[in-house]
Amino acid sequence: MLRLQENSFARLRLAKAGLCLLLGFSALFGFLLAEPQLSRKAFLVVAGVFSLASGGATLNSLQEWRQDSLMARTRNRPLPRGELTGRQAIMQAAVLIAVGLLLLAAAGPPFLPVFLGLIALLLYNGVYTGLKRKTVFAIFPGALCGGLPPVIGWLAAGGSPFSATTGMLFLLLMLWQIPHFWLVMLRYRQDYSSCAFPNMLNDFSELRLKRLLLPWIAALVVAMIMITALPLGLGLLERVLVIAASFLLLIVFFVQLGLCHHANYRMLFIVLNGIFFFNMLVIGGSRVILFAAAGQ
Repeated sequence: MLRLQENSFARLRLAKAGLCLLLGFSALFGFLLAEPQLSRKAFLVVAGVFSLASGGATLNSLQEWRQDSLMARTRNRPLPRGELTGRQAIMQAAVLIAVGLLLLAAAGPPFLPVFLGLIALLLYNGVYTGLKRKTVFAIFPGALCGGLPPVIGWLAAGGSPFSATTGMLFLLLMLWQIPHFWLVMLRYRQDYSSCAFPNMLNDFSELRLKRLLLPWIAALVVAMIMITALPLGLGLLERVLVIAASFLLLIVFFVQLGLCHHANYRMLFIVLNGIFFFNMLVIGGSRVILFAAAGQ
């Protein structure tokens, strides 16, 4: 029984289940903006995105296991440690990707979400993973991939692909991806500075990267506030909560990166993700509550 539990935990780590769960939540956020009810279709879309992302992450773990074995941050992952074999990783990736695509297809037409799911896989495992060994600019196709889950949710619920909401959802998640990655890199800067493949710490000083982070965070804050201006039926309280939380994010980053000599990158990582998903919870939750109240 203990061995089975350890194997299951290793498979979850291989699939980077925590990060993929956040991507599934972002797909739910996009879905609720178009159809504000927690329906069977919403469950299928969230499960489909989570499964597809987990499959892509499993494949990525297999593609990068040699590089992972060279870094202190990643050498304890299941493949470098020998907890799972390459064959097990291939099987897991294939099953999760297939299940994810089937779940998205089962959610019903249009089939654009399935197509975007395939595009996300191509960007992540085909473009981003390959470019990581060649250029620091690989982060940008990675961010494009990360911007697709909420768009998949929005389109699956019947949202228009040519609406302002589609563009804002994509921009919001793309802007979040970059500081999310940079904070990981800064937290483990010694690890990244000594690794062989290109990364920004080989070309930029820590101070310069901190200065790049601030305008990026400011752009993310603007995007989060702009979401509240969309015709989503948000009340004053929800708008105030999102705007206040967004400005809090900017203030925390300004103090830590601009005024503190030694920034707490772990704390900034938690604050970034916490406030980002708090705002999505406020907006998505208010949509569900308003819809339920209107139906009574």
